[in-house]
Amino acid sequence: MKDIIIESLISSEKVAVLEDNKLSEVYIEDNKKNKKVSNIYRGIVKKVLPGIEACFVDIGFDRLAYLQLKKEDNIKAGQEIMVQVNKEEIGNKGAKLNLEISLSGRYIVYIPSNDRITMSNKITDEKERFRLKKLAKSIIKDNTGIIIRTEAVGCSLEDLKEDIENLKSQYDLILKEFKLGIGPKLLYKSLDFASKYIKDYISEDLGKIVTNDEKKYNELKELLKSIEKKYVDKIILEKNKDVFDIYNVNSQIQKCLNKKVWLSSGGYLIIEKTEALTVIDVNTGKNIGNIKLRDTIYKTNLEAAIEIARQIKIRDISGIIIIDFIDMEKESQKRELIKVLEEELSKDKRKSKVLGMTKLGLVEIARRREKDPIYNYYLDECNLCKGDSFVISTKTIIDNIEKETMRIKEHTSYNNITIEINKKVYEDINKNFEDIIKSISKKYSINLELKGLPEINIEKVNIIYNS
Repeated sequence: MKDIIIESLISSEKVAVLEDNKLSEVYIEDNKKNKKVSNIYRGIVKKVLPGIEACFVDIGFDRLAYLQLKKEDNIKAGQEIMVQVNKEEIGNKGAKLNLEISLSGRYIVYIPSNDRITMSNKITDEKERFRLKKLAKSIIKDNTGIIIRTEAVGCSLEDLKEDIENLKSQYDLILKEFKLGIGPKLLYKSLDFASKYIKDYISEDLGKIVTNDEKKYNELKELLKSIEKKYVDKIILEKNKDVFDIYNVNSQIQKCLNKKVWLSSGGYLIIEKTEALTVIDVNTGKNIGNIKLRDTIYKTNLEAAIEIARQIKIRDISGIIIIDFIDMEKESQKRELIKVLEEELSKDKRKSKVLGMTKLGLVEIARRREKDPIYNYYLDECNLCKGDSFVISTKTIIDNIEKETMRIKEHTSYNNITIEINKKVYEDINKNFEDIIKSISKKYSINLELKGLPEINIEKVNIIYNS
């Protein structure tokens, strides 16, 4: 059974997916940044680099976005083009763009510049593949390209037709917007993480959808009515409550921010991020077992492979990942371990590749990077530790301040609160997040006064109630 818990705060919206009450996925939308992947823009080409077949495009961001070109693309400086963001700005790198526009529906992905009908590789039943392709061909008459999504399995002709017609209408509106005015312009804004996840992955195994925000509750009700009315009854509103605490999400996220992850057998993982890659070390720990050492090592490695795939997904670890499994002698056990790891990673929506095992028990995984890992939101480097350790981030402290304000509003009659925090955190909030504190104060009708004190621990928040 799958539950979706949505925590809507002033500074962020977080989506936690629980499978049988165990955390399996976390999505964080930083409201200060605004997610841009899948947004469609009118851009102005600023610089063309023929040598590497690329150009830089102004779409209204602080940094120029990067567009890889094909030989047949006839793009010139100063030209207005329609582009879609396929990768966020990360660090000092601008966003990455695509000329091929795509719009995702419930059952299909609509690609107007294409003329191919393709299908998700996860649809493996040949009869169903043939049926869906036949339905699509009977609907599409203008050589428009589509990708039939996994969610289309079992859908009717009417379902598919309605999805395609809705996406065509949406694209027509985008074309009209492109022709209006001049200069960089947002033409289409993609759904937020919560709405997109529910639209894309809602299924019969859904238990409940919980949100603490009334506006989000009403948005999701309308979304579910357009998908399948029976799911509307699954939504629960826990207005202005700490839903991540109620449903035991906070504690599970905290465990996923630790370097050490314990396995149920007594073994453990050590997960460390370096500049170039992530290293995961597997240890037997307390698992000495009542069987031969060889079998104990094998069982620990198998358990570790399952947990590693889960941790990669939850933490959103990407790039190069090196796993140091405990050495095994049997080649058959090594093959089985790789098979289990590949099977677990195949459940991940993000593409990854396992490159086999060396004689030393090292396994290399390459996982596609699409957004920042979750620890970028929850943690900051410790200034006192010279980058060797981490403390909870200012963003997390602000979220905690809002959650405390929620509790005060619900359980007390106080309207004036003084919040004592570390002086450096106070300075950071005053410089970068003062507007968020004002919004929290307004939302809950409580006057919040922050006070920075050097003696307070950098992670501590003291609440003083004023009459």
